[in-house]
Amino acid sequence: MRAPAPHRPEAASHEAAAPENAASAGASAAGNPAATTSAPGTVPAGTSAGGGAAAGGAAKAERSPEPRIFKLTVAYDGRGLSGWQRQDNGLSVQELLEGAVGRVCGHKVTVTGSGRTDAGVHAAGQTASFETASGRTPREIVKGANSLLPESVAVLSAEEAPPGFSARFSATGKSYTYDFLTSPVRNPLRSWISWWVGPGLDWGRAADALPELEGERDFACFRTMGSEVKSTVRKIFRASLAPADPQTVRLELTGSGFLRNMVRSIAGTVCRIARGNMDREGLKGLLASKDRFKAGHAAPPQGLCLRRVYYDPVDARGVPGDCPAIPDHVT
Repeated sequence: MRAPAPHRPEAASHEAAAPENAASAGASAAGNPAATTSAPGTVPAGTSAGGGAAAGGAAKAERSPEPRIFKLTVAYDGRGLSGWQRQDNGLSVQELLEGAVGRVCGHKVTVTGSGRTDAGVHAAGQTASFETASGRTPREIVKGANSLLPESVAVLSAEEAPPGFSARFSATGKSYTYDFLTSPVRNPLRSWISWWVGPGLDWGRAADALPELEGERDFACFRTMGSEVKSTVRKIFRASLAPADPQTVRLELTGSGFLRNMVRSIAGTVCRIARGNMDREGLKGLLASKDRFKAGHAAPPQGLCLRRVYYDPVDARGVPGDCPAIPDHVT
């Protein structure tokens, strides 16, 4: 199932006044039914550029004596979007958030995400941060932003963060899931949130190989070719494979950080193992080779979801304190 082609708004007009409070922000959307019924990846009709509604003479947001940093938790349906990062060739989550939050705060804002997700990838718990001198409360930011965002993107929560907080640089871990659909025939209602691989794969064989991924490893074989990073060493706290429902097998990876396309590349290799084309020793050798070409194709984007970003301090093993069920062997 393909979402309608996204519509790019015109350049955002942050000079216009934001709604006086969350209620008035919601009222602006209520007067514009299209604001809550747009297709994924599109900007509601009647909104100004960047996802903002026409100000209509509303008062400006009050100013705070000192700039404050807010942390947002965001969910989005990746269909029809060009990914997280703002870019010229499509509508991004970052662009939509900056337009909506800027309208609520009454000034231009820069929203920084915990990391980028590619086109078609979903998020249930992406985090972002921004600085504002407005007097908006967390509740006003959530209600106001959601009244201006398309249905494919939502701010789940907002909270004031301590000075110096960065959604990207303060993160201590992330959890991703990748869903494999194992039904006998493809299901159009599930095709946008999973990769249909069919029945008959040996998922127990794949699960037995996953401990080779846990711990601190050089994951050069799973990086995007041509990507520029200082180091390809990352730490995987937990790698698991289990049924999510009778027709879905879910790969879950929790780690300190991930290379670009690393999770999708691992998912593609896990599928190869389940098909009998590789075993645990083969995975061990692949990691040692650091050869991207030996890892095979990356899995398609729609099965991938960013589930959670961690910010708790790490323990002696380098694991965030709020990460559950980390194997003892992870060091």
